Amino acid sequence: MTRLKKVLVWVVLLALMVPVLASAVPVTQAAEWGYTEMYVKTDNGKSLTVREKPNNKSKSLGNVKYGEMVLVDWSYAGNDGWVKIVWDSSKGGEGYIQARYLVNTQPEPYHKPTKKPSTPKPTKKPSTPKPTKSPEDIKKEQEELNRELKSEKEVEPYYIEVRPQRSTGWINFRVGPSTITSKITSYAAGKELIVLAETRNWYRARDPETNKIGYIYKSLTAKLNKKLVTAEPVDGTTKLGRLTVNGEFDLTCKLPEGYSIQVVSVRGQSIIAAITSEDITKPQLYLSIAYDELYGEVGRMNELTDEDLAVLESSFTSEYQVEIEYRETAYGTKLLVAREVGDDTDFVDILSIYKGYLVEFNMTPNPKVANQALTEEQIRMCIDFLTDVNFVPVQK
Repeated sequence: MTRLKKVLVWVVLLALMVPVLASAVPVTQAAEWGYTEMYVKTDNGKSLTVREKPNNKSKSLGNVKYGEMVLVDWSYAGNDGWVKIVWDSSKGGEGYIQARYLVNTQPEPYHKPTKKPSTPKPTKKPSTPKPTKSPEDIKKEQEELNRELKSEKEVEPYYIEVRPQRSTGWINFRVGPSTITSKITSYAAGKELIVLAETRNWYRARDPETNKIGYIYKSLTAKLNKKLVTAEPVDGTTKLGRLTVNGEFDLTCKLPEGYSIQVVSVRGQSIIAAITSEDITKPQLYLSIAYDELYGEVGRMNELTDEDLAVLESSFTSEYQVEIEYRETAYGTKLLVAREVGDDTDFVDILSIYKGYLVEFNMTPNPKVANQALTEEQIRMCIDFLTDVNFVPVQK
């Protein structure tokens, strides 16, 4: 759901025409609102990039100039070196910058240091080209990869935390249990993953935020004493947990045939669950339900205007090569269906809305089956599943 948050905020702001915060908050109100005035002081006098999220790979929202004042929101100030600031409402309302470039008082104007007379550089020795891998080395790497894959065993899922050797380091998340395989993404210290299987030296794990599955090196992680919750069906209906916003609801569902469900996270505002099958020909399914107060007055997606839907669609099409279409549940509830298809990916994301809750259902082929594509029958199965996801009001 995280990639939709920014868009959903923007949709409501456009509809109401009410800025979250102005680009400049009066000085007398800054402290009262819990913000701290600080100033940008870069080492080279250049502007500082404002990011959408607290990392250098995140989308740039714009820049603040050297000496410019910013309002720091200390509700986010992690050990990753980033802090949250108030950003112009027309650009999203908030952003992140690197804390090491902030000072308490306005800095003096920047002056370029006087250049010292250059010392003639010594003549460089011709660089030695990097040795290419021999056929024997390539063969050994492939054999090691095959040994890791053969040693893989499914496990009862549990949590691990990423622990790089350096606190500021990053660990690669790969498509296979070897450094010769492609990188999916990288994680900083503290990132939590759910282990699905183990090889001799690697974990096959799932990112509970993106539902992407890959491999991470064991020695650079640590097991967490945090258990997943297994939901048990009663009379064919599985209770996932209780939601407590916009009224109290017990969330129930009916599982597709041949599937079991594991609840990853239950809170009053959200529920996340993995739906899997021992049959590797069946796709893997993930359900995420989270309340957003900006959608609190929206009962169903059917109430959104064409303009609202167009903005929602752009949250998928701006970052992914996807096809968008709309379907309906058996009760006539509108669903947005986004499908990303590539050379090595087939991913379906189905989104619905109910009483301010964003109900999102992801489906991907089992990674153990190469070149498997999702079928219309499987997409229909997901829609039928969402039809049977019920918000049952709690009787008091």
